Amino acid sequence: MLVADFELDRREFPVRIDLRVPRGERVALLGRSGAGKTSTLEALAGLLSLSRGEIHLGERRLSSAAAPGADLPPGRRGVGLLRQTPGLFPHLTVLENIGYAKGVAPEVARATGERLGLGSLLGVRPRGLSGGEAQRVALARALQTKADVLCLDEPFNSLDRPLGLELLDLLRRELESSATAAVLVTHRLDEAQAFAHRVAVLHRGRILQVGDPRELVLRPASLEVSELVGYQGWLVSGSQTMAVHPDLVHPVELAAEGELLARVVGAIPQGARIELELEAEGRWRGRFRCRSERSAAVGELMRFAAPGAPVYETGVDRDGG
Repeated sequence: MLVADFELDRREFPVRIDLRVPRGERVALLGRSGAGKTSTLEALAGLLSLSRGEIHLGERRLSSAAAPGADLPPGRRGVGLLRQTPGLFPHLTVLENIGYAKGVAPEVARATGERLGLGSLLGVRPRGLSGGEAQRVALARALQTKADVLCLDEPFNSLDRPLGLELLDLLRRELESSATAAVLVTHRLDEAQAFAHRVAVLHRGRILQVGDPRELVLRPASLEVSELVGYQGWLVSGSQTMAVHPDLVHPVELAAEGELLARVVGAIPQGARIELELEAEGRWRGRFRCRSERSAAVGELMRFAAPGAPVYETGVDRDGG
């Protein structure tokens, strides 16, 4: 098991991590740019020294702020790191890049390349590859290291969304047949949900909530978490704020009682559905969005149900009462 309990001092804010990742588990660190995601991975990989705390992998201590001279170097930690840039060796073929790790037999490298759809490219050098092909080679090479933990620093972020999600799914399936733990950092909820057993929400250097990918969306622990997991409306009533997710609110009969009353201020097609922008009226005030199968005219008054929508006590009466 990877046990990370440490702090990193940074100019903007400290990064405070308390995370445990058992063998074979996939965890996603979800947060905005600058939240401390990459710094966390670099600390796990031995590229950053800790300000406080320790990192352990099984019985081995990888890093300790109390004894930085005894930190294991990156090559001896059993932690692999895959970044956004492939970092391939330009003078080596695809097969040679895949098998670059010490002790990898050519037939093993070839089999991995073929599994990842690179069979026809094994003799090609990096300059002859597309961006997606190059990142596929980098992924194959990372899998050859046989690391105990694989750290993924948004490796498919520069690729088109469909291709990035395809490679992420390929990586997930490769990891399912191994005992390798994985930590993916991403700012996209769809990536986190497609890849991870658990998602840890990171905001300004602190993990706010860890849980099942779907449960995080259904039960965000705070306003900050709700914003990071896709909520797009925050309605105010006195000192309370209700978070509204566009997929978890739906129209009801206008005559219904005790639901949200709102006026349509915008309607945008989203695939086969319509995303309505709405201005709440009545007890709750503010704007929210709803993805609906029915269209509506701007100015139309509608009523909506938002079952289970989280309500947070802010301690500040926004209505001035």
